[in-house]
Order: sequence, then structure tokens, then C-alpha cells
Amino acid sequence: MVKFKSFLPKFTKKFPIQKSNIKNFAWFQRALEDYSKHNHLIHTSKCPGIISICNTGWIHYSYQDFIIETDGNLDSFRWSSEINQQKESDLLSHYISSHPPEQLEKFKPFPENVLPTVVKIQSPWTVEIPKGYKLLSMPIPYNDETRFTAAIGLLKNKTWLNVQLFWNRINSKEIIKKGTPLCQYVLIKDNNVDYSVEKATEKDTQYFRNIGK
Repeated sequence: MVKFKSFLPKFTKKFPIQKSNIKNFAWFQRALEDYSKHNHLIHTSKCPGIISICNTGWIHYSYQDFIIETDGNLDSFRWSSEINQQKESDLLSHYISSHPPEQLEKFKPFPENVLPTVVKIQSPWTVEIPKGYKLLSMPIPYNDETRFTAAIGLLKNKTWLNVQLFWNRINSKEIIKKGTPLCQYVLIKDNNVDYSVEKATEKDTQYFRNIGK
């Protein structure tokens, strides 16, 4: 069992970590409406790959409003948040922190129009991951959100659920409302699987001829 625990339950109870569900995506609702009018087409709303990944794992939502303001200098940002976590628990620091360019962008240049400083959400959530598994922290696939993109990484054991965000607005004031999805978590087996690289056989050829592209 994966256990998500909050140190601020009175605040996070309205926006807990929840199972991912593609029906919560605004764009998917628009796709369903379009399909009802054009159901003779091979349609995105019926894509098994998209539906499967969007229904897998859990979504981490912001439990409070926060503001990120940038001024185009690609150097830093200003922030404010609705709730001062430090006053609520001596275990918690500010909700917003950062990783300066020296920690990542110095070595791996970011795309243009992405803030070199990573915005770090220091959430009140922790996770306990069962032995033999890892928790993949990843951007939300096919997300409605475009202002930021969550970083990807693997978590093990018992740890804080801090979310690293690549910020896609370099000269703006963005208000991120409570209930905004930040990232997605997917549980994966912590084991190694052998692999091979081979020439496709006649049996493979027949199989894929039968199922089509």
C-alpha cells in the first residue's frame, strides 16, 4: 500500500492527493463533445494509450493559492502564498522555494522561455512507498496547464513530496489557484528486466500485419 500523509490535514483535506482520472481533464471533456458530433472518425477521446496513462496513479494538487511573478530577467522570481506553513507546523518551511541555475541549468541548458531557476513546492505531504517499488514523480500527461511543467524523478522508501516545477512564464504574474494539479505519481516495480535487440521474425511480421498499424 502507498500511504500519503499530510502534516496540515485541516488545509489539505479539501484538495487531497487523488487517483488520476481523465474525466477531470477539461480538454478531454471537449474531446468527448467533439466525438459526439464526429464519431465516425478515429478519435483522440478513444485513444487507449492516452486514456490509460491519464487514469494511472495519483495527482498532487496545490492545497493553497500562490503567486509566481517574473520580470523577464531570467534570473529569479518573486512569490507569495495564501498560507504561511511555518506558522502551522515546526516541521514545515515556506511553501515556495527554489533551485538556482547553478544546480541544474548550468549543466543542462533549459529551453528558451523557461526560467533557469526551478520553482520548488515544499508541500506538507509525505509518502510511504512499499518495499520493492518506486514512485515515479512526473509531469501530468496531456495536462490542461501550460504555465509550468513538473520535473521527473523516482522516489523510494519514506520521503517528502516536494514538487519541482520548470516555469514557462518569464515575464508575468501568475496566480495558481488551490486545486491546481501539480504533478502525477505512478507506482512501478523496483526490479531489473533482461532485454534483447533482435531482428523481427516471420511470426512477428504476420502478427503485426494482422493487427495493422
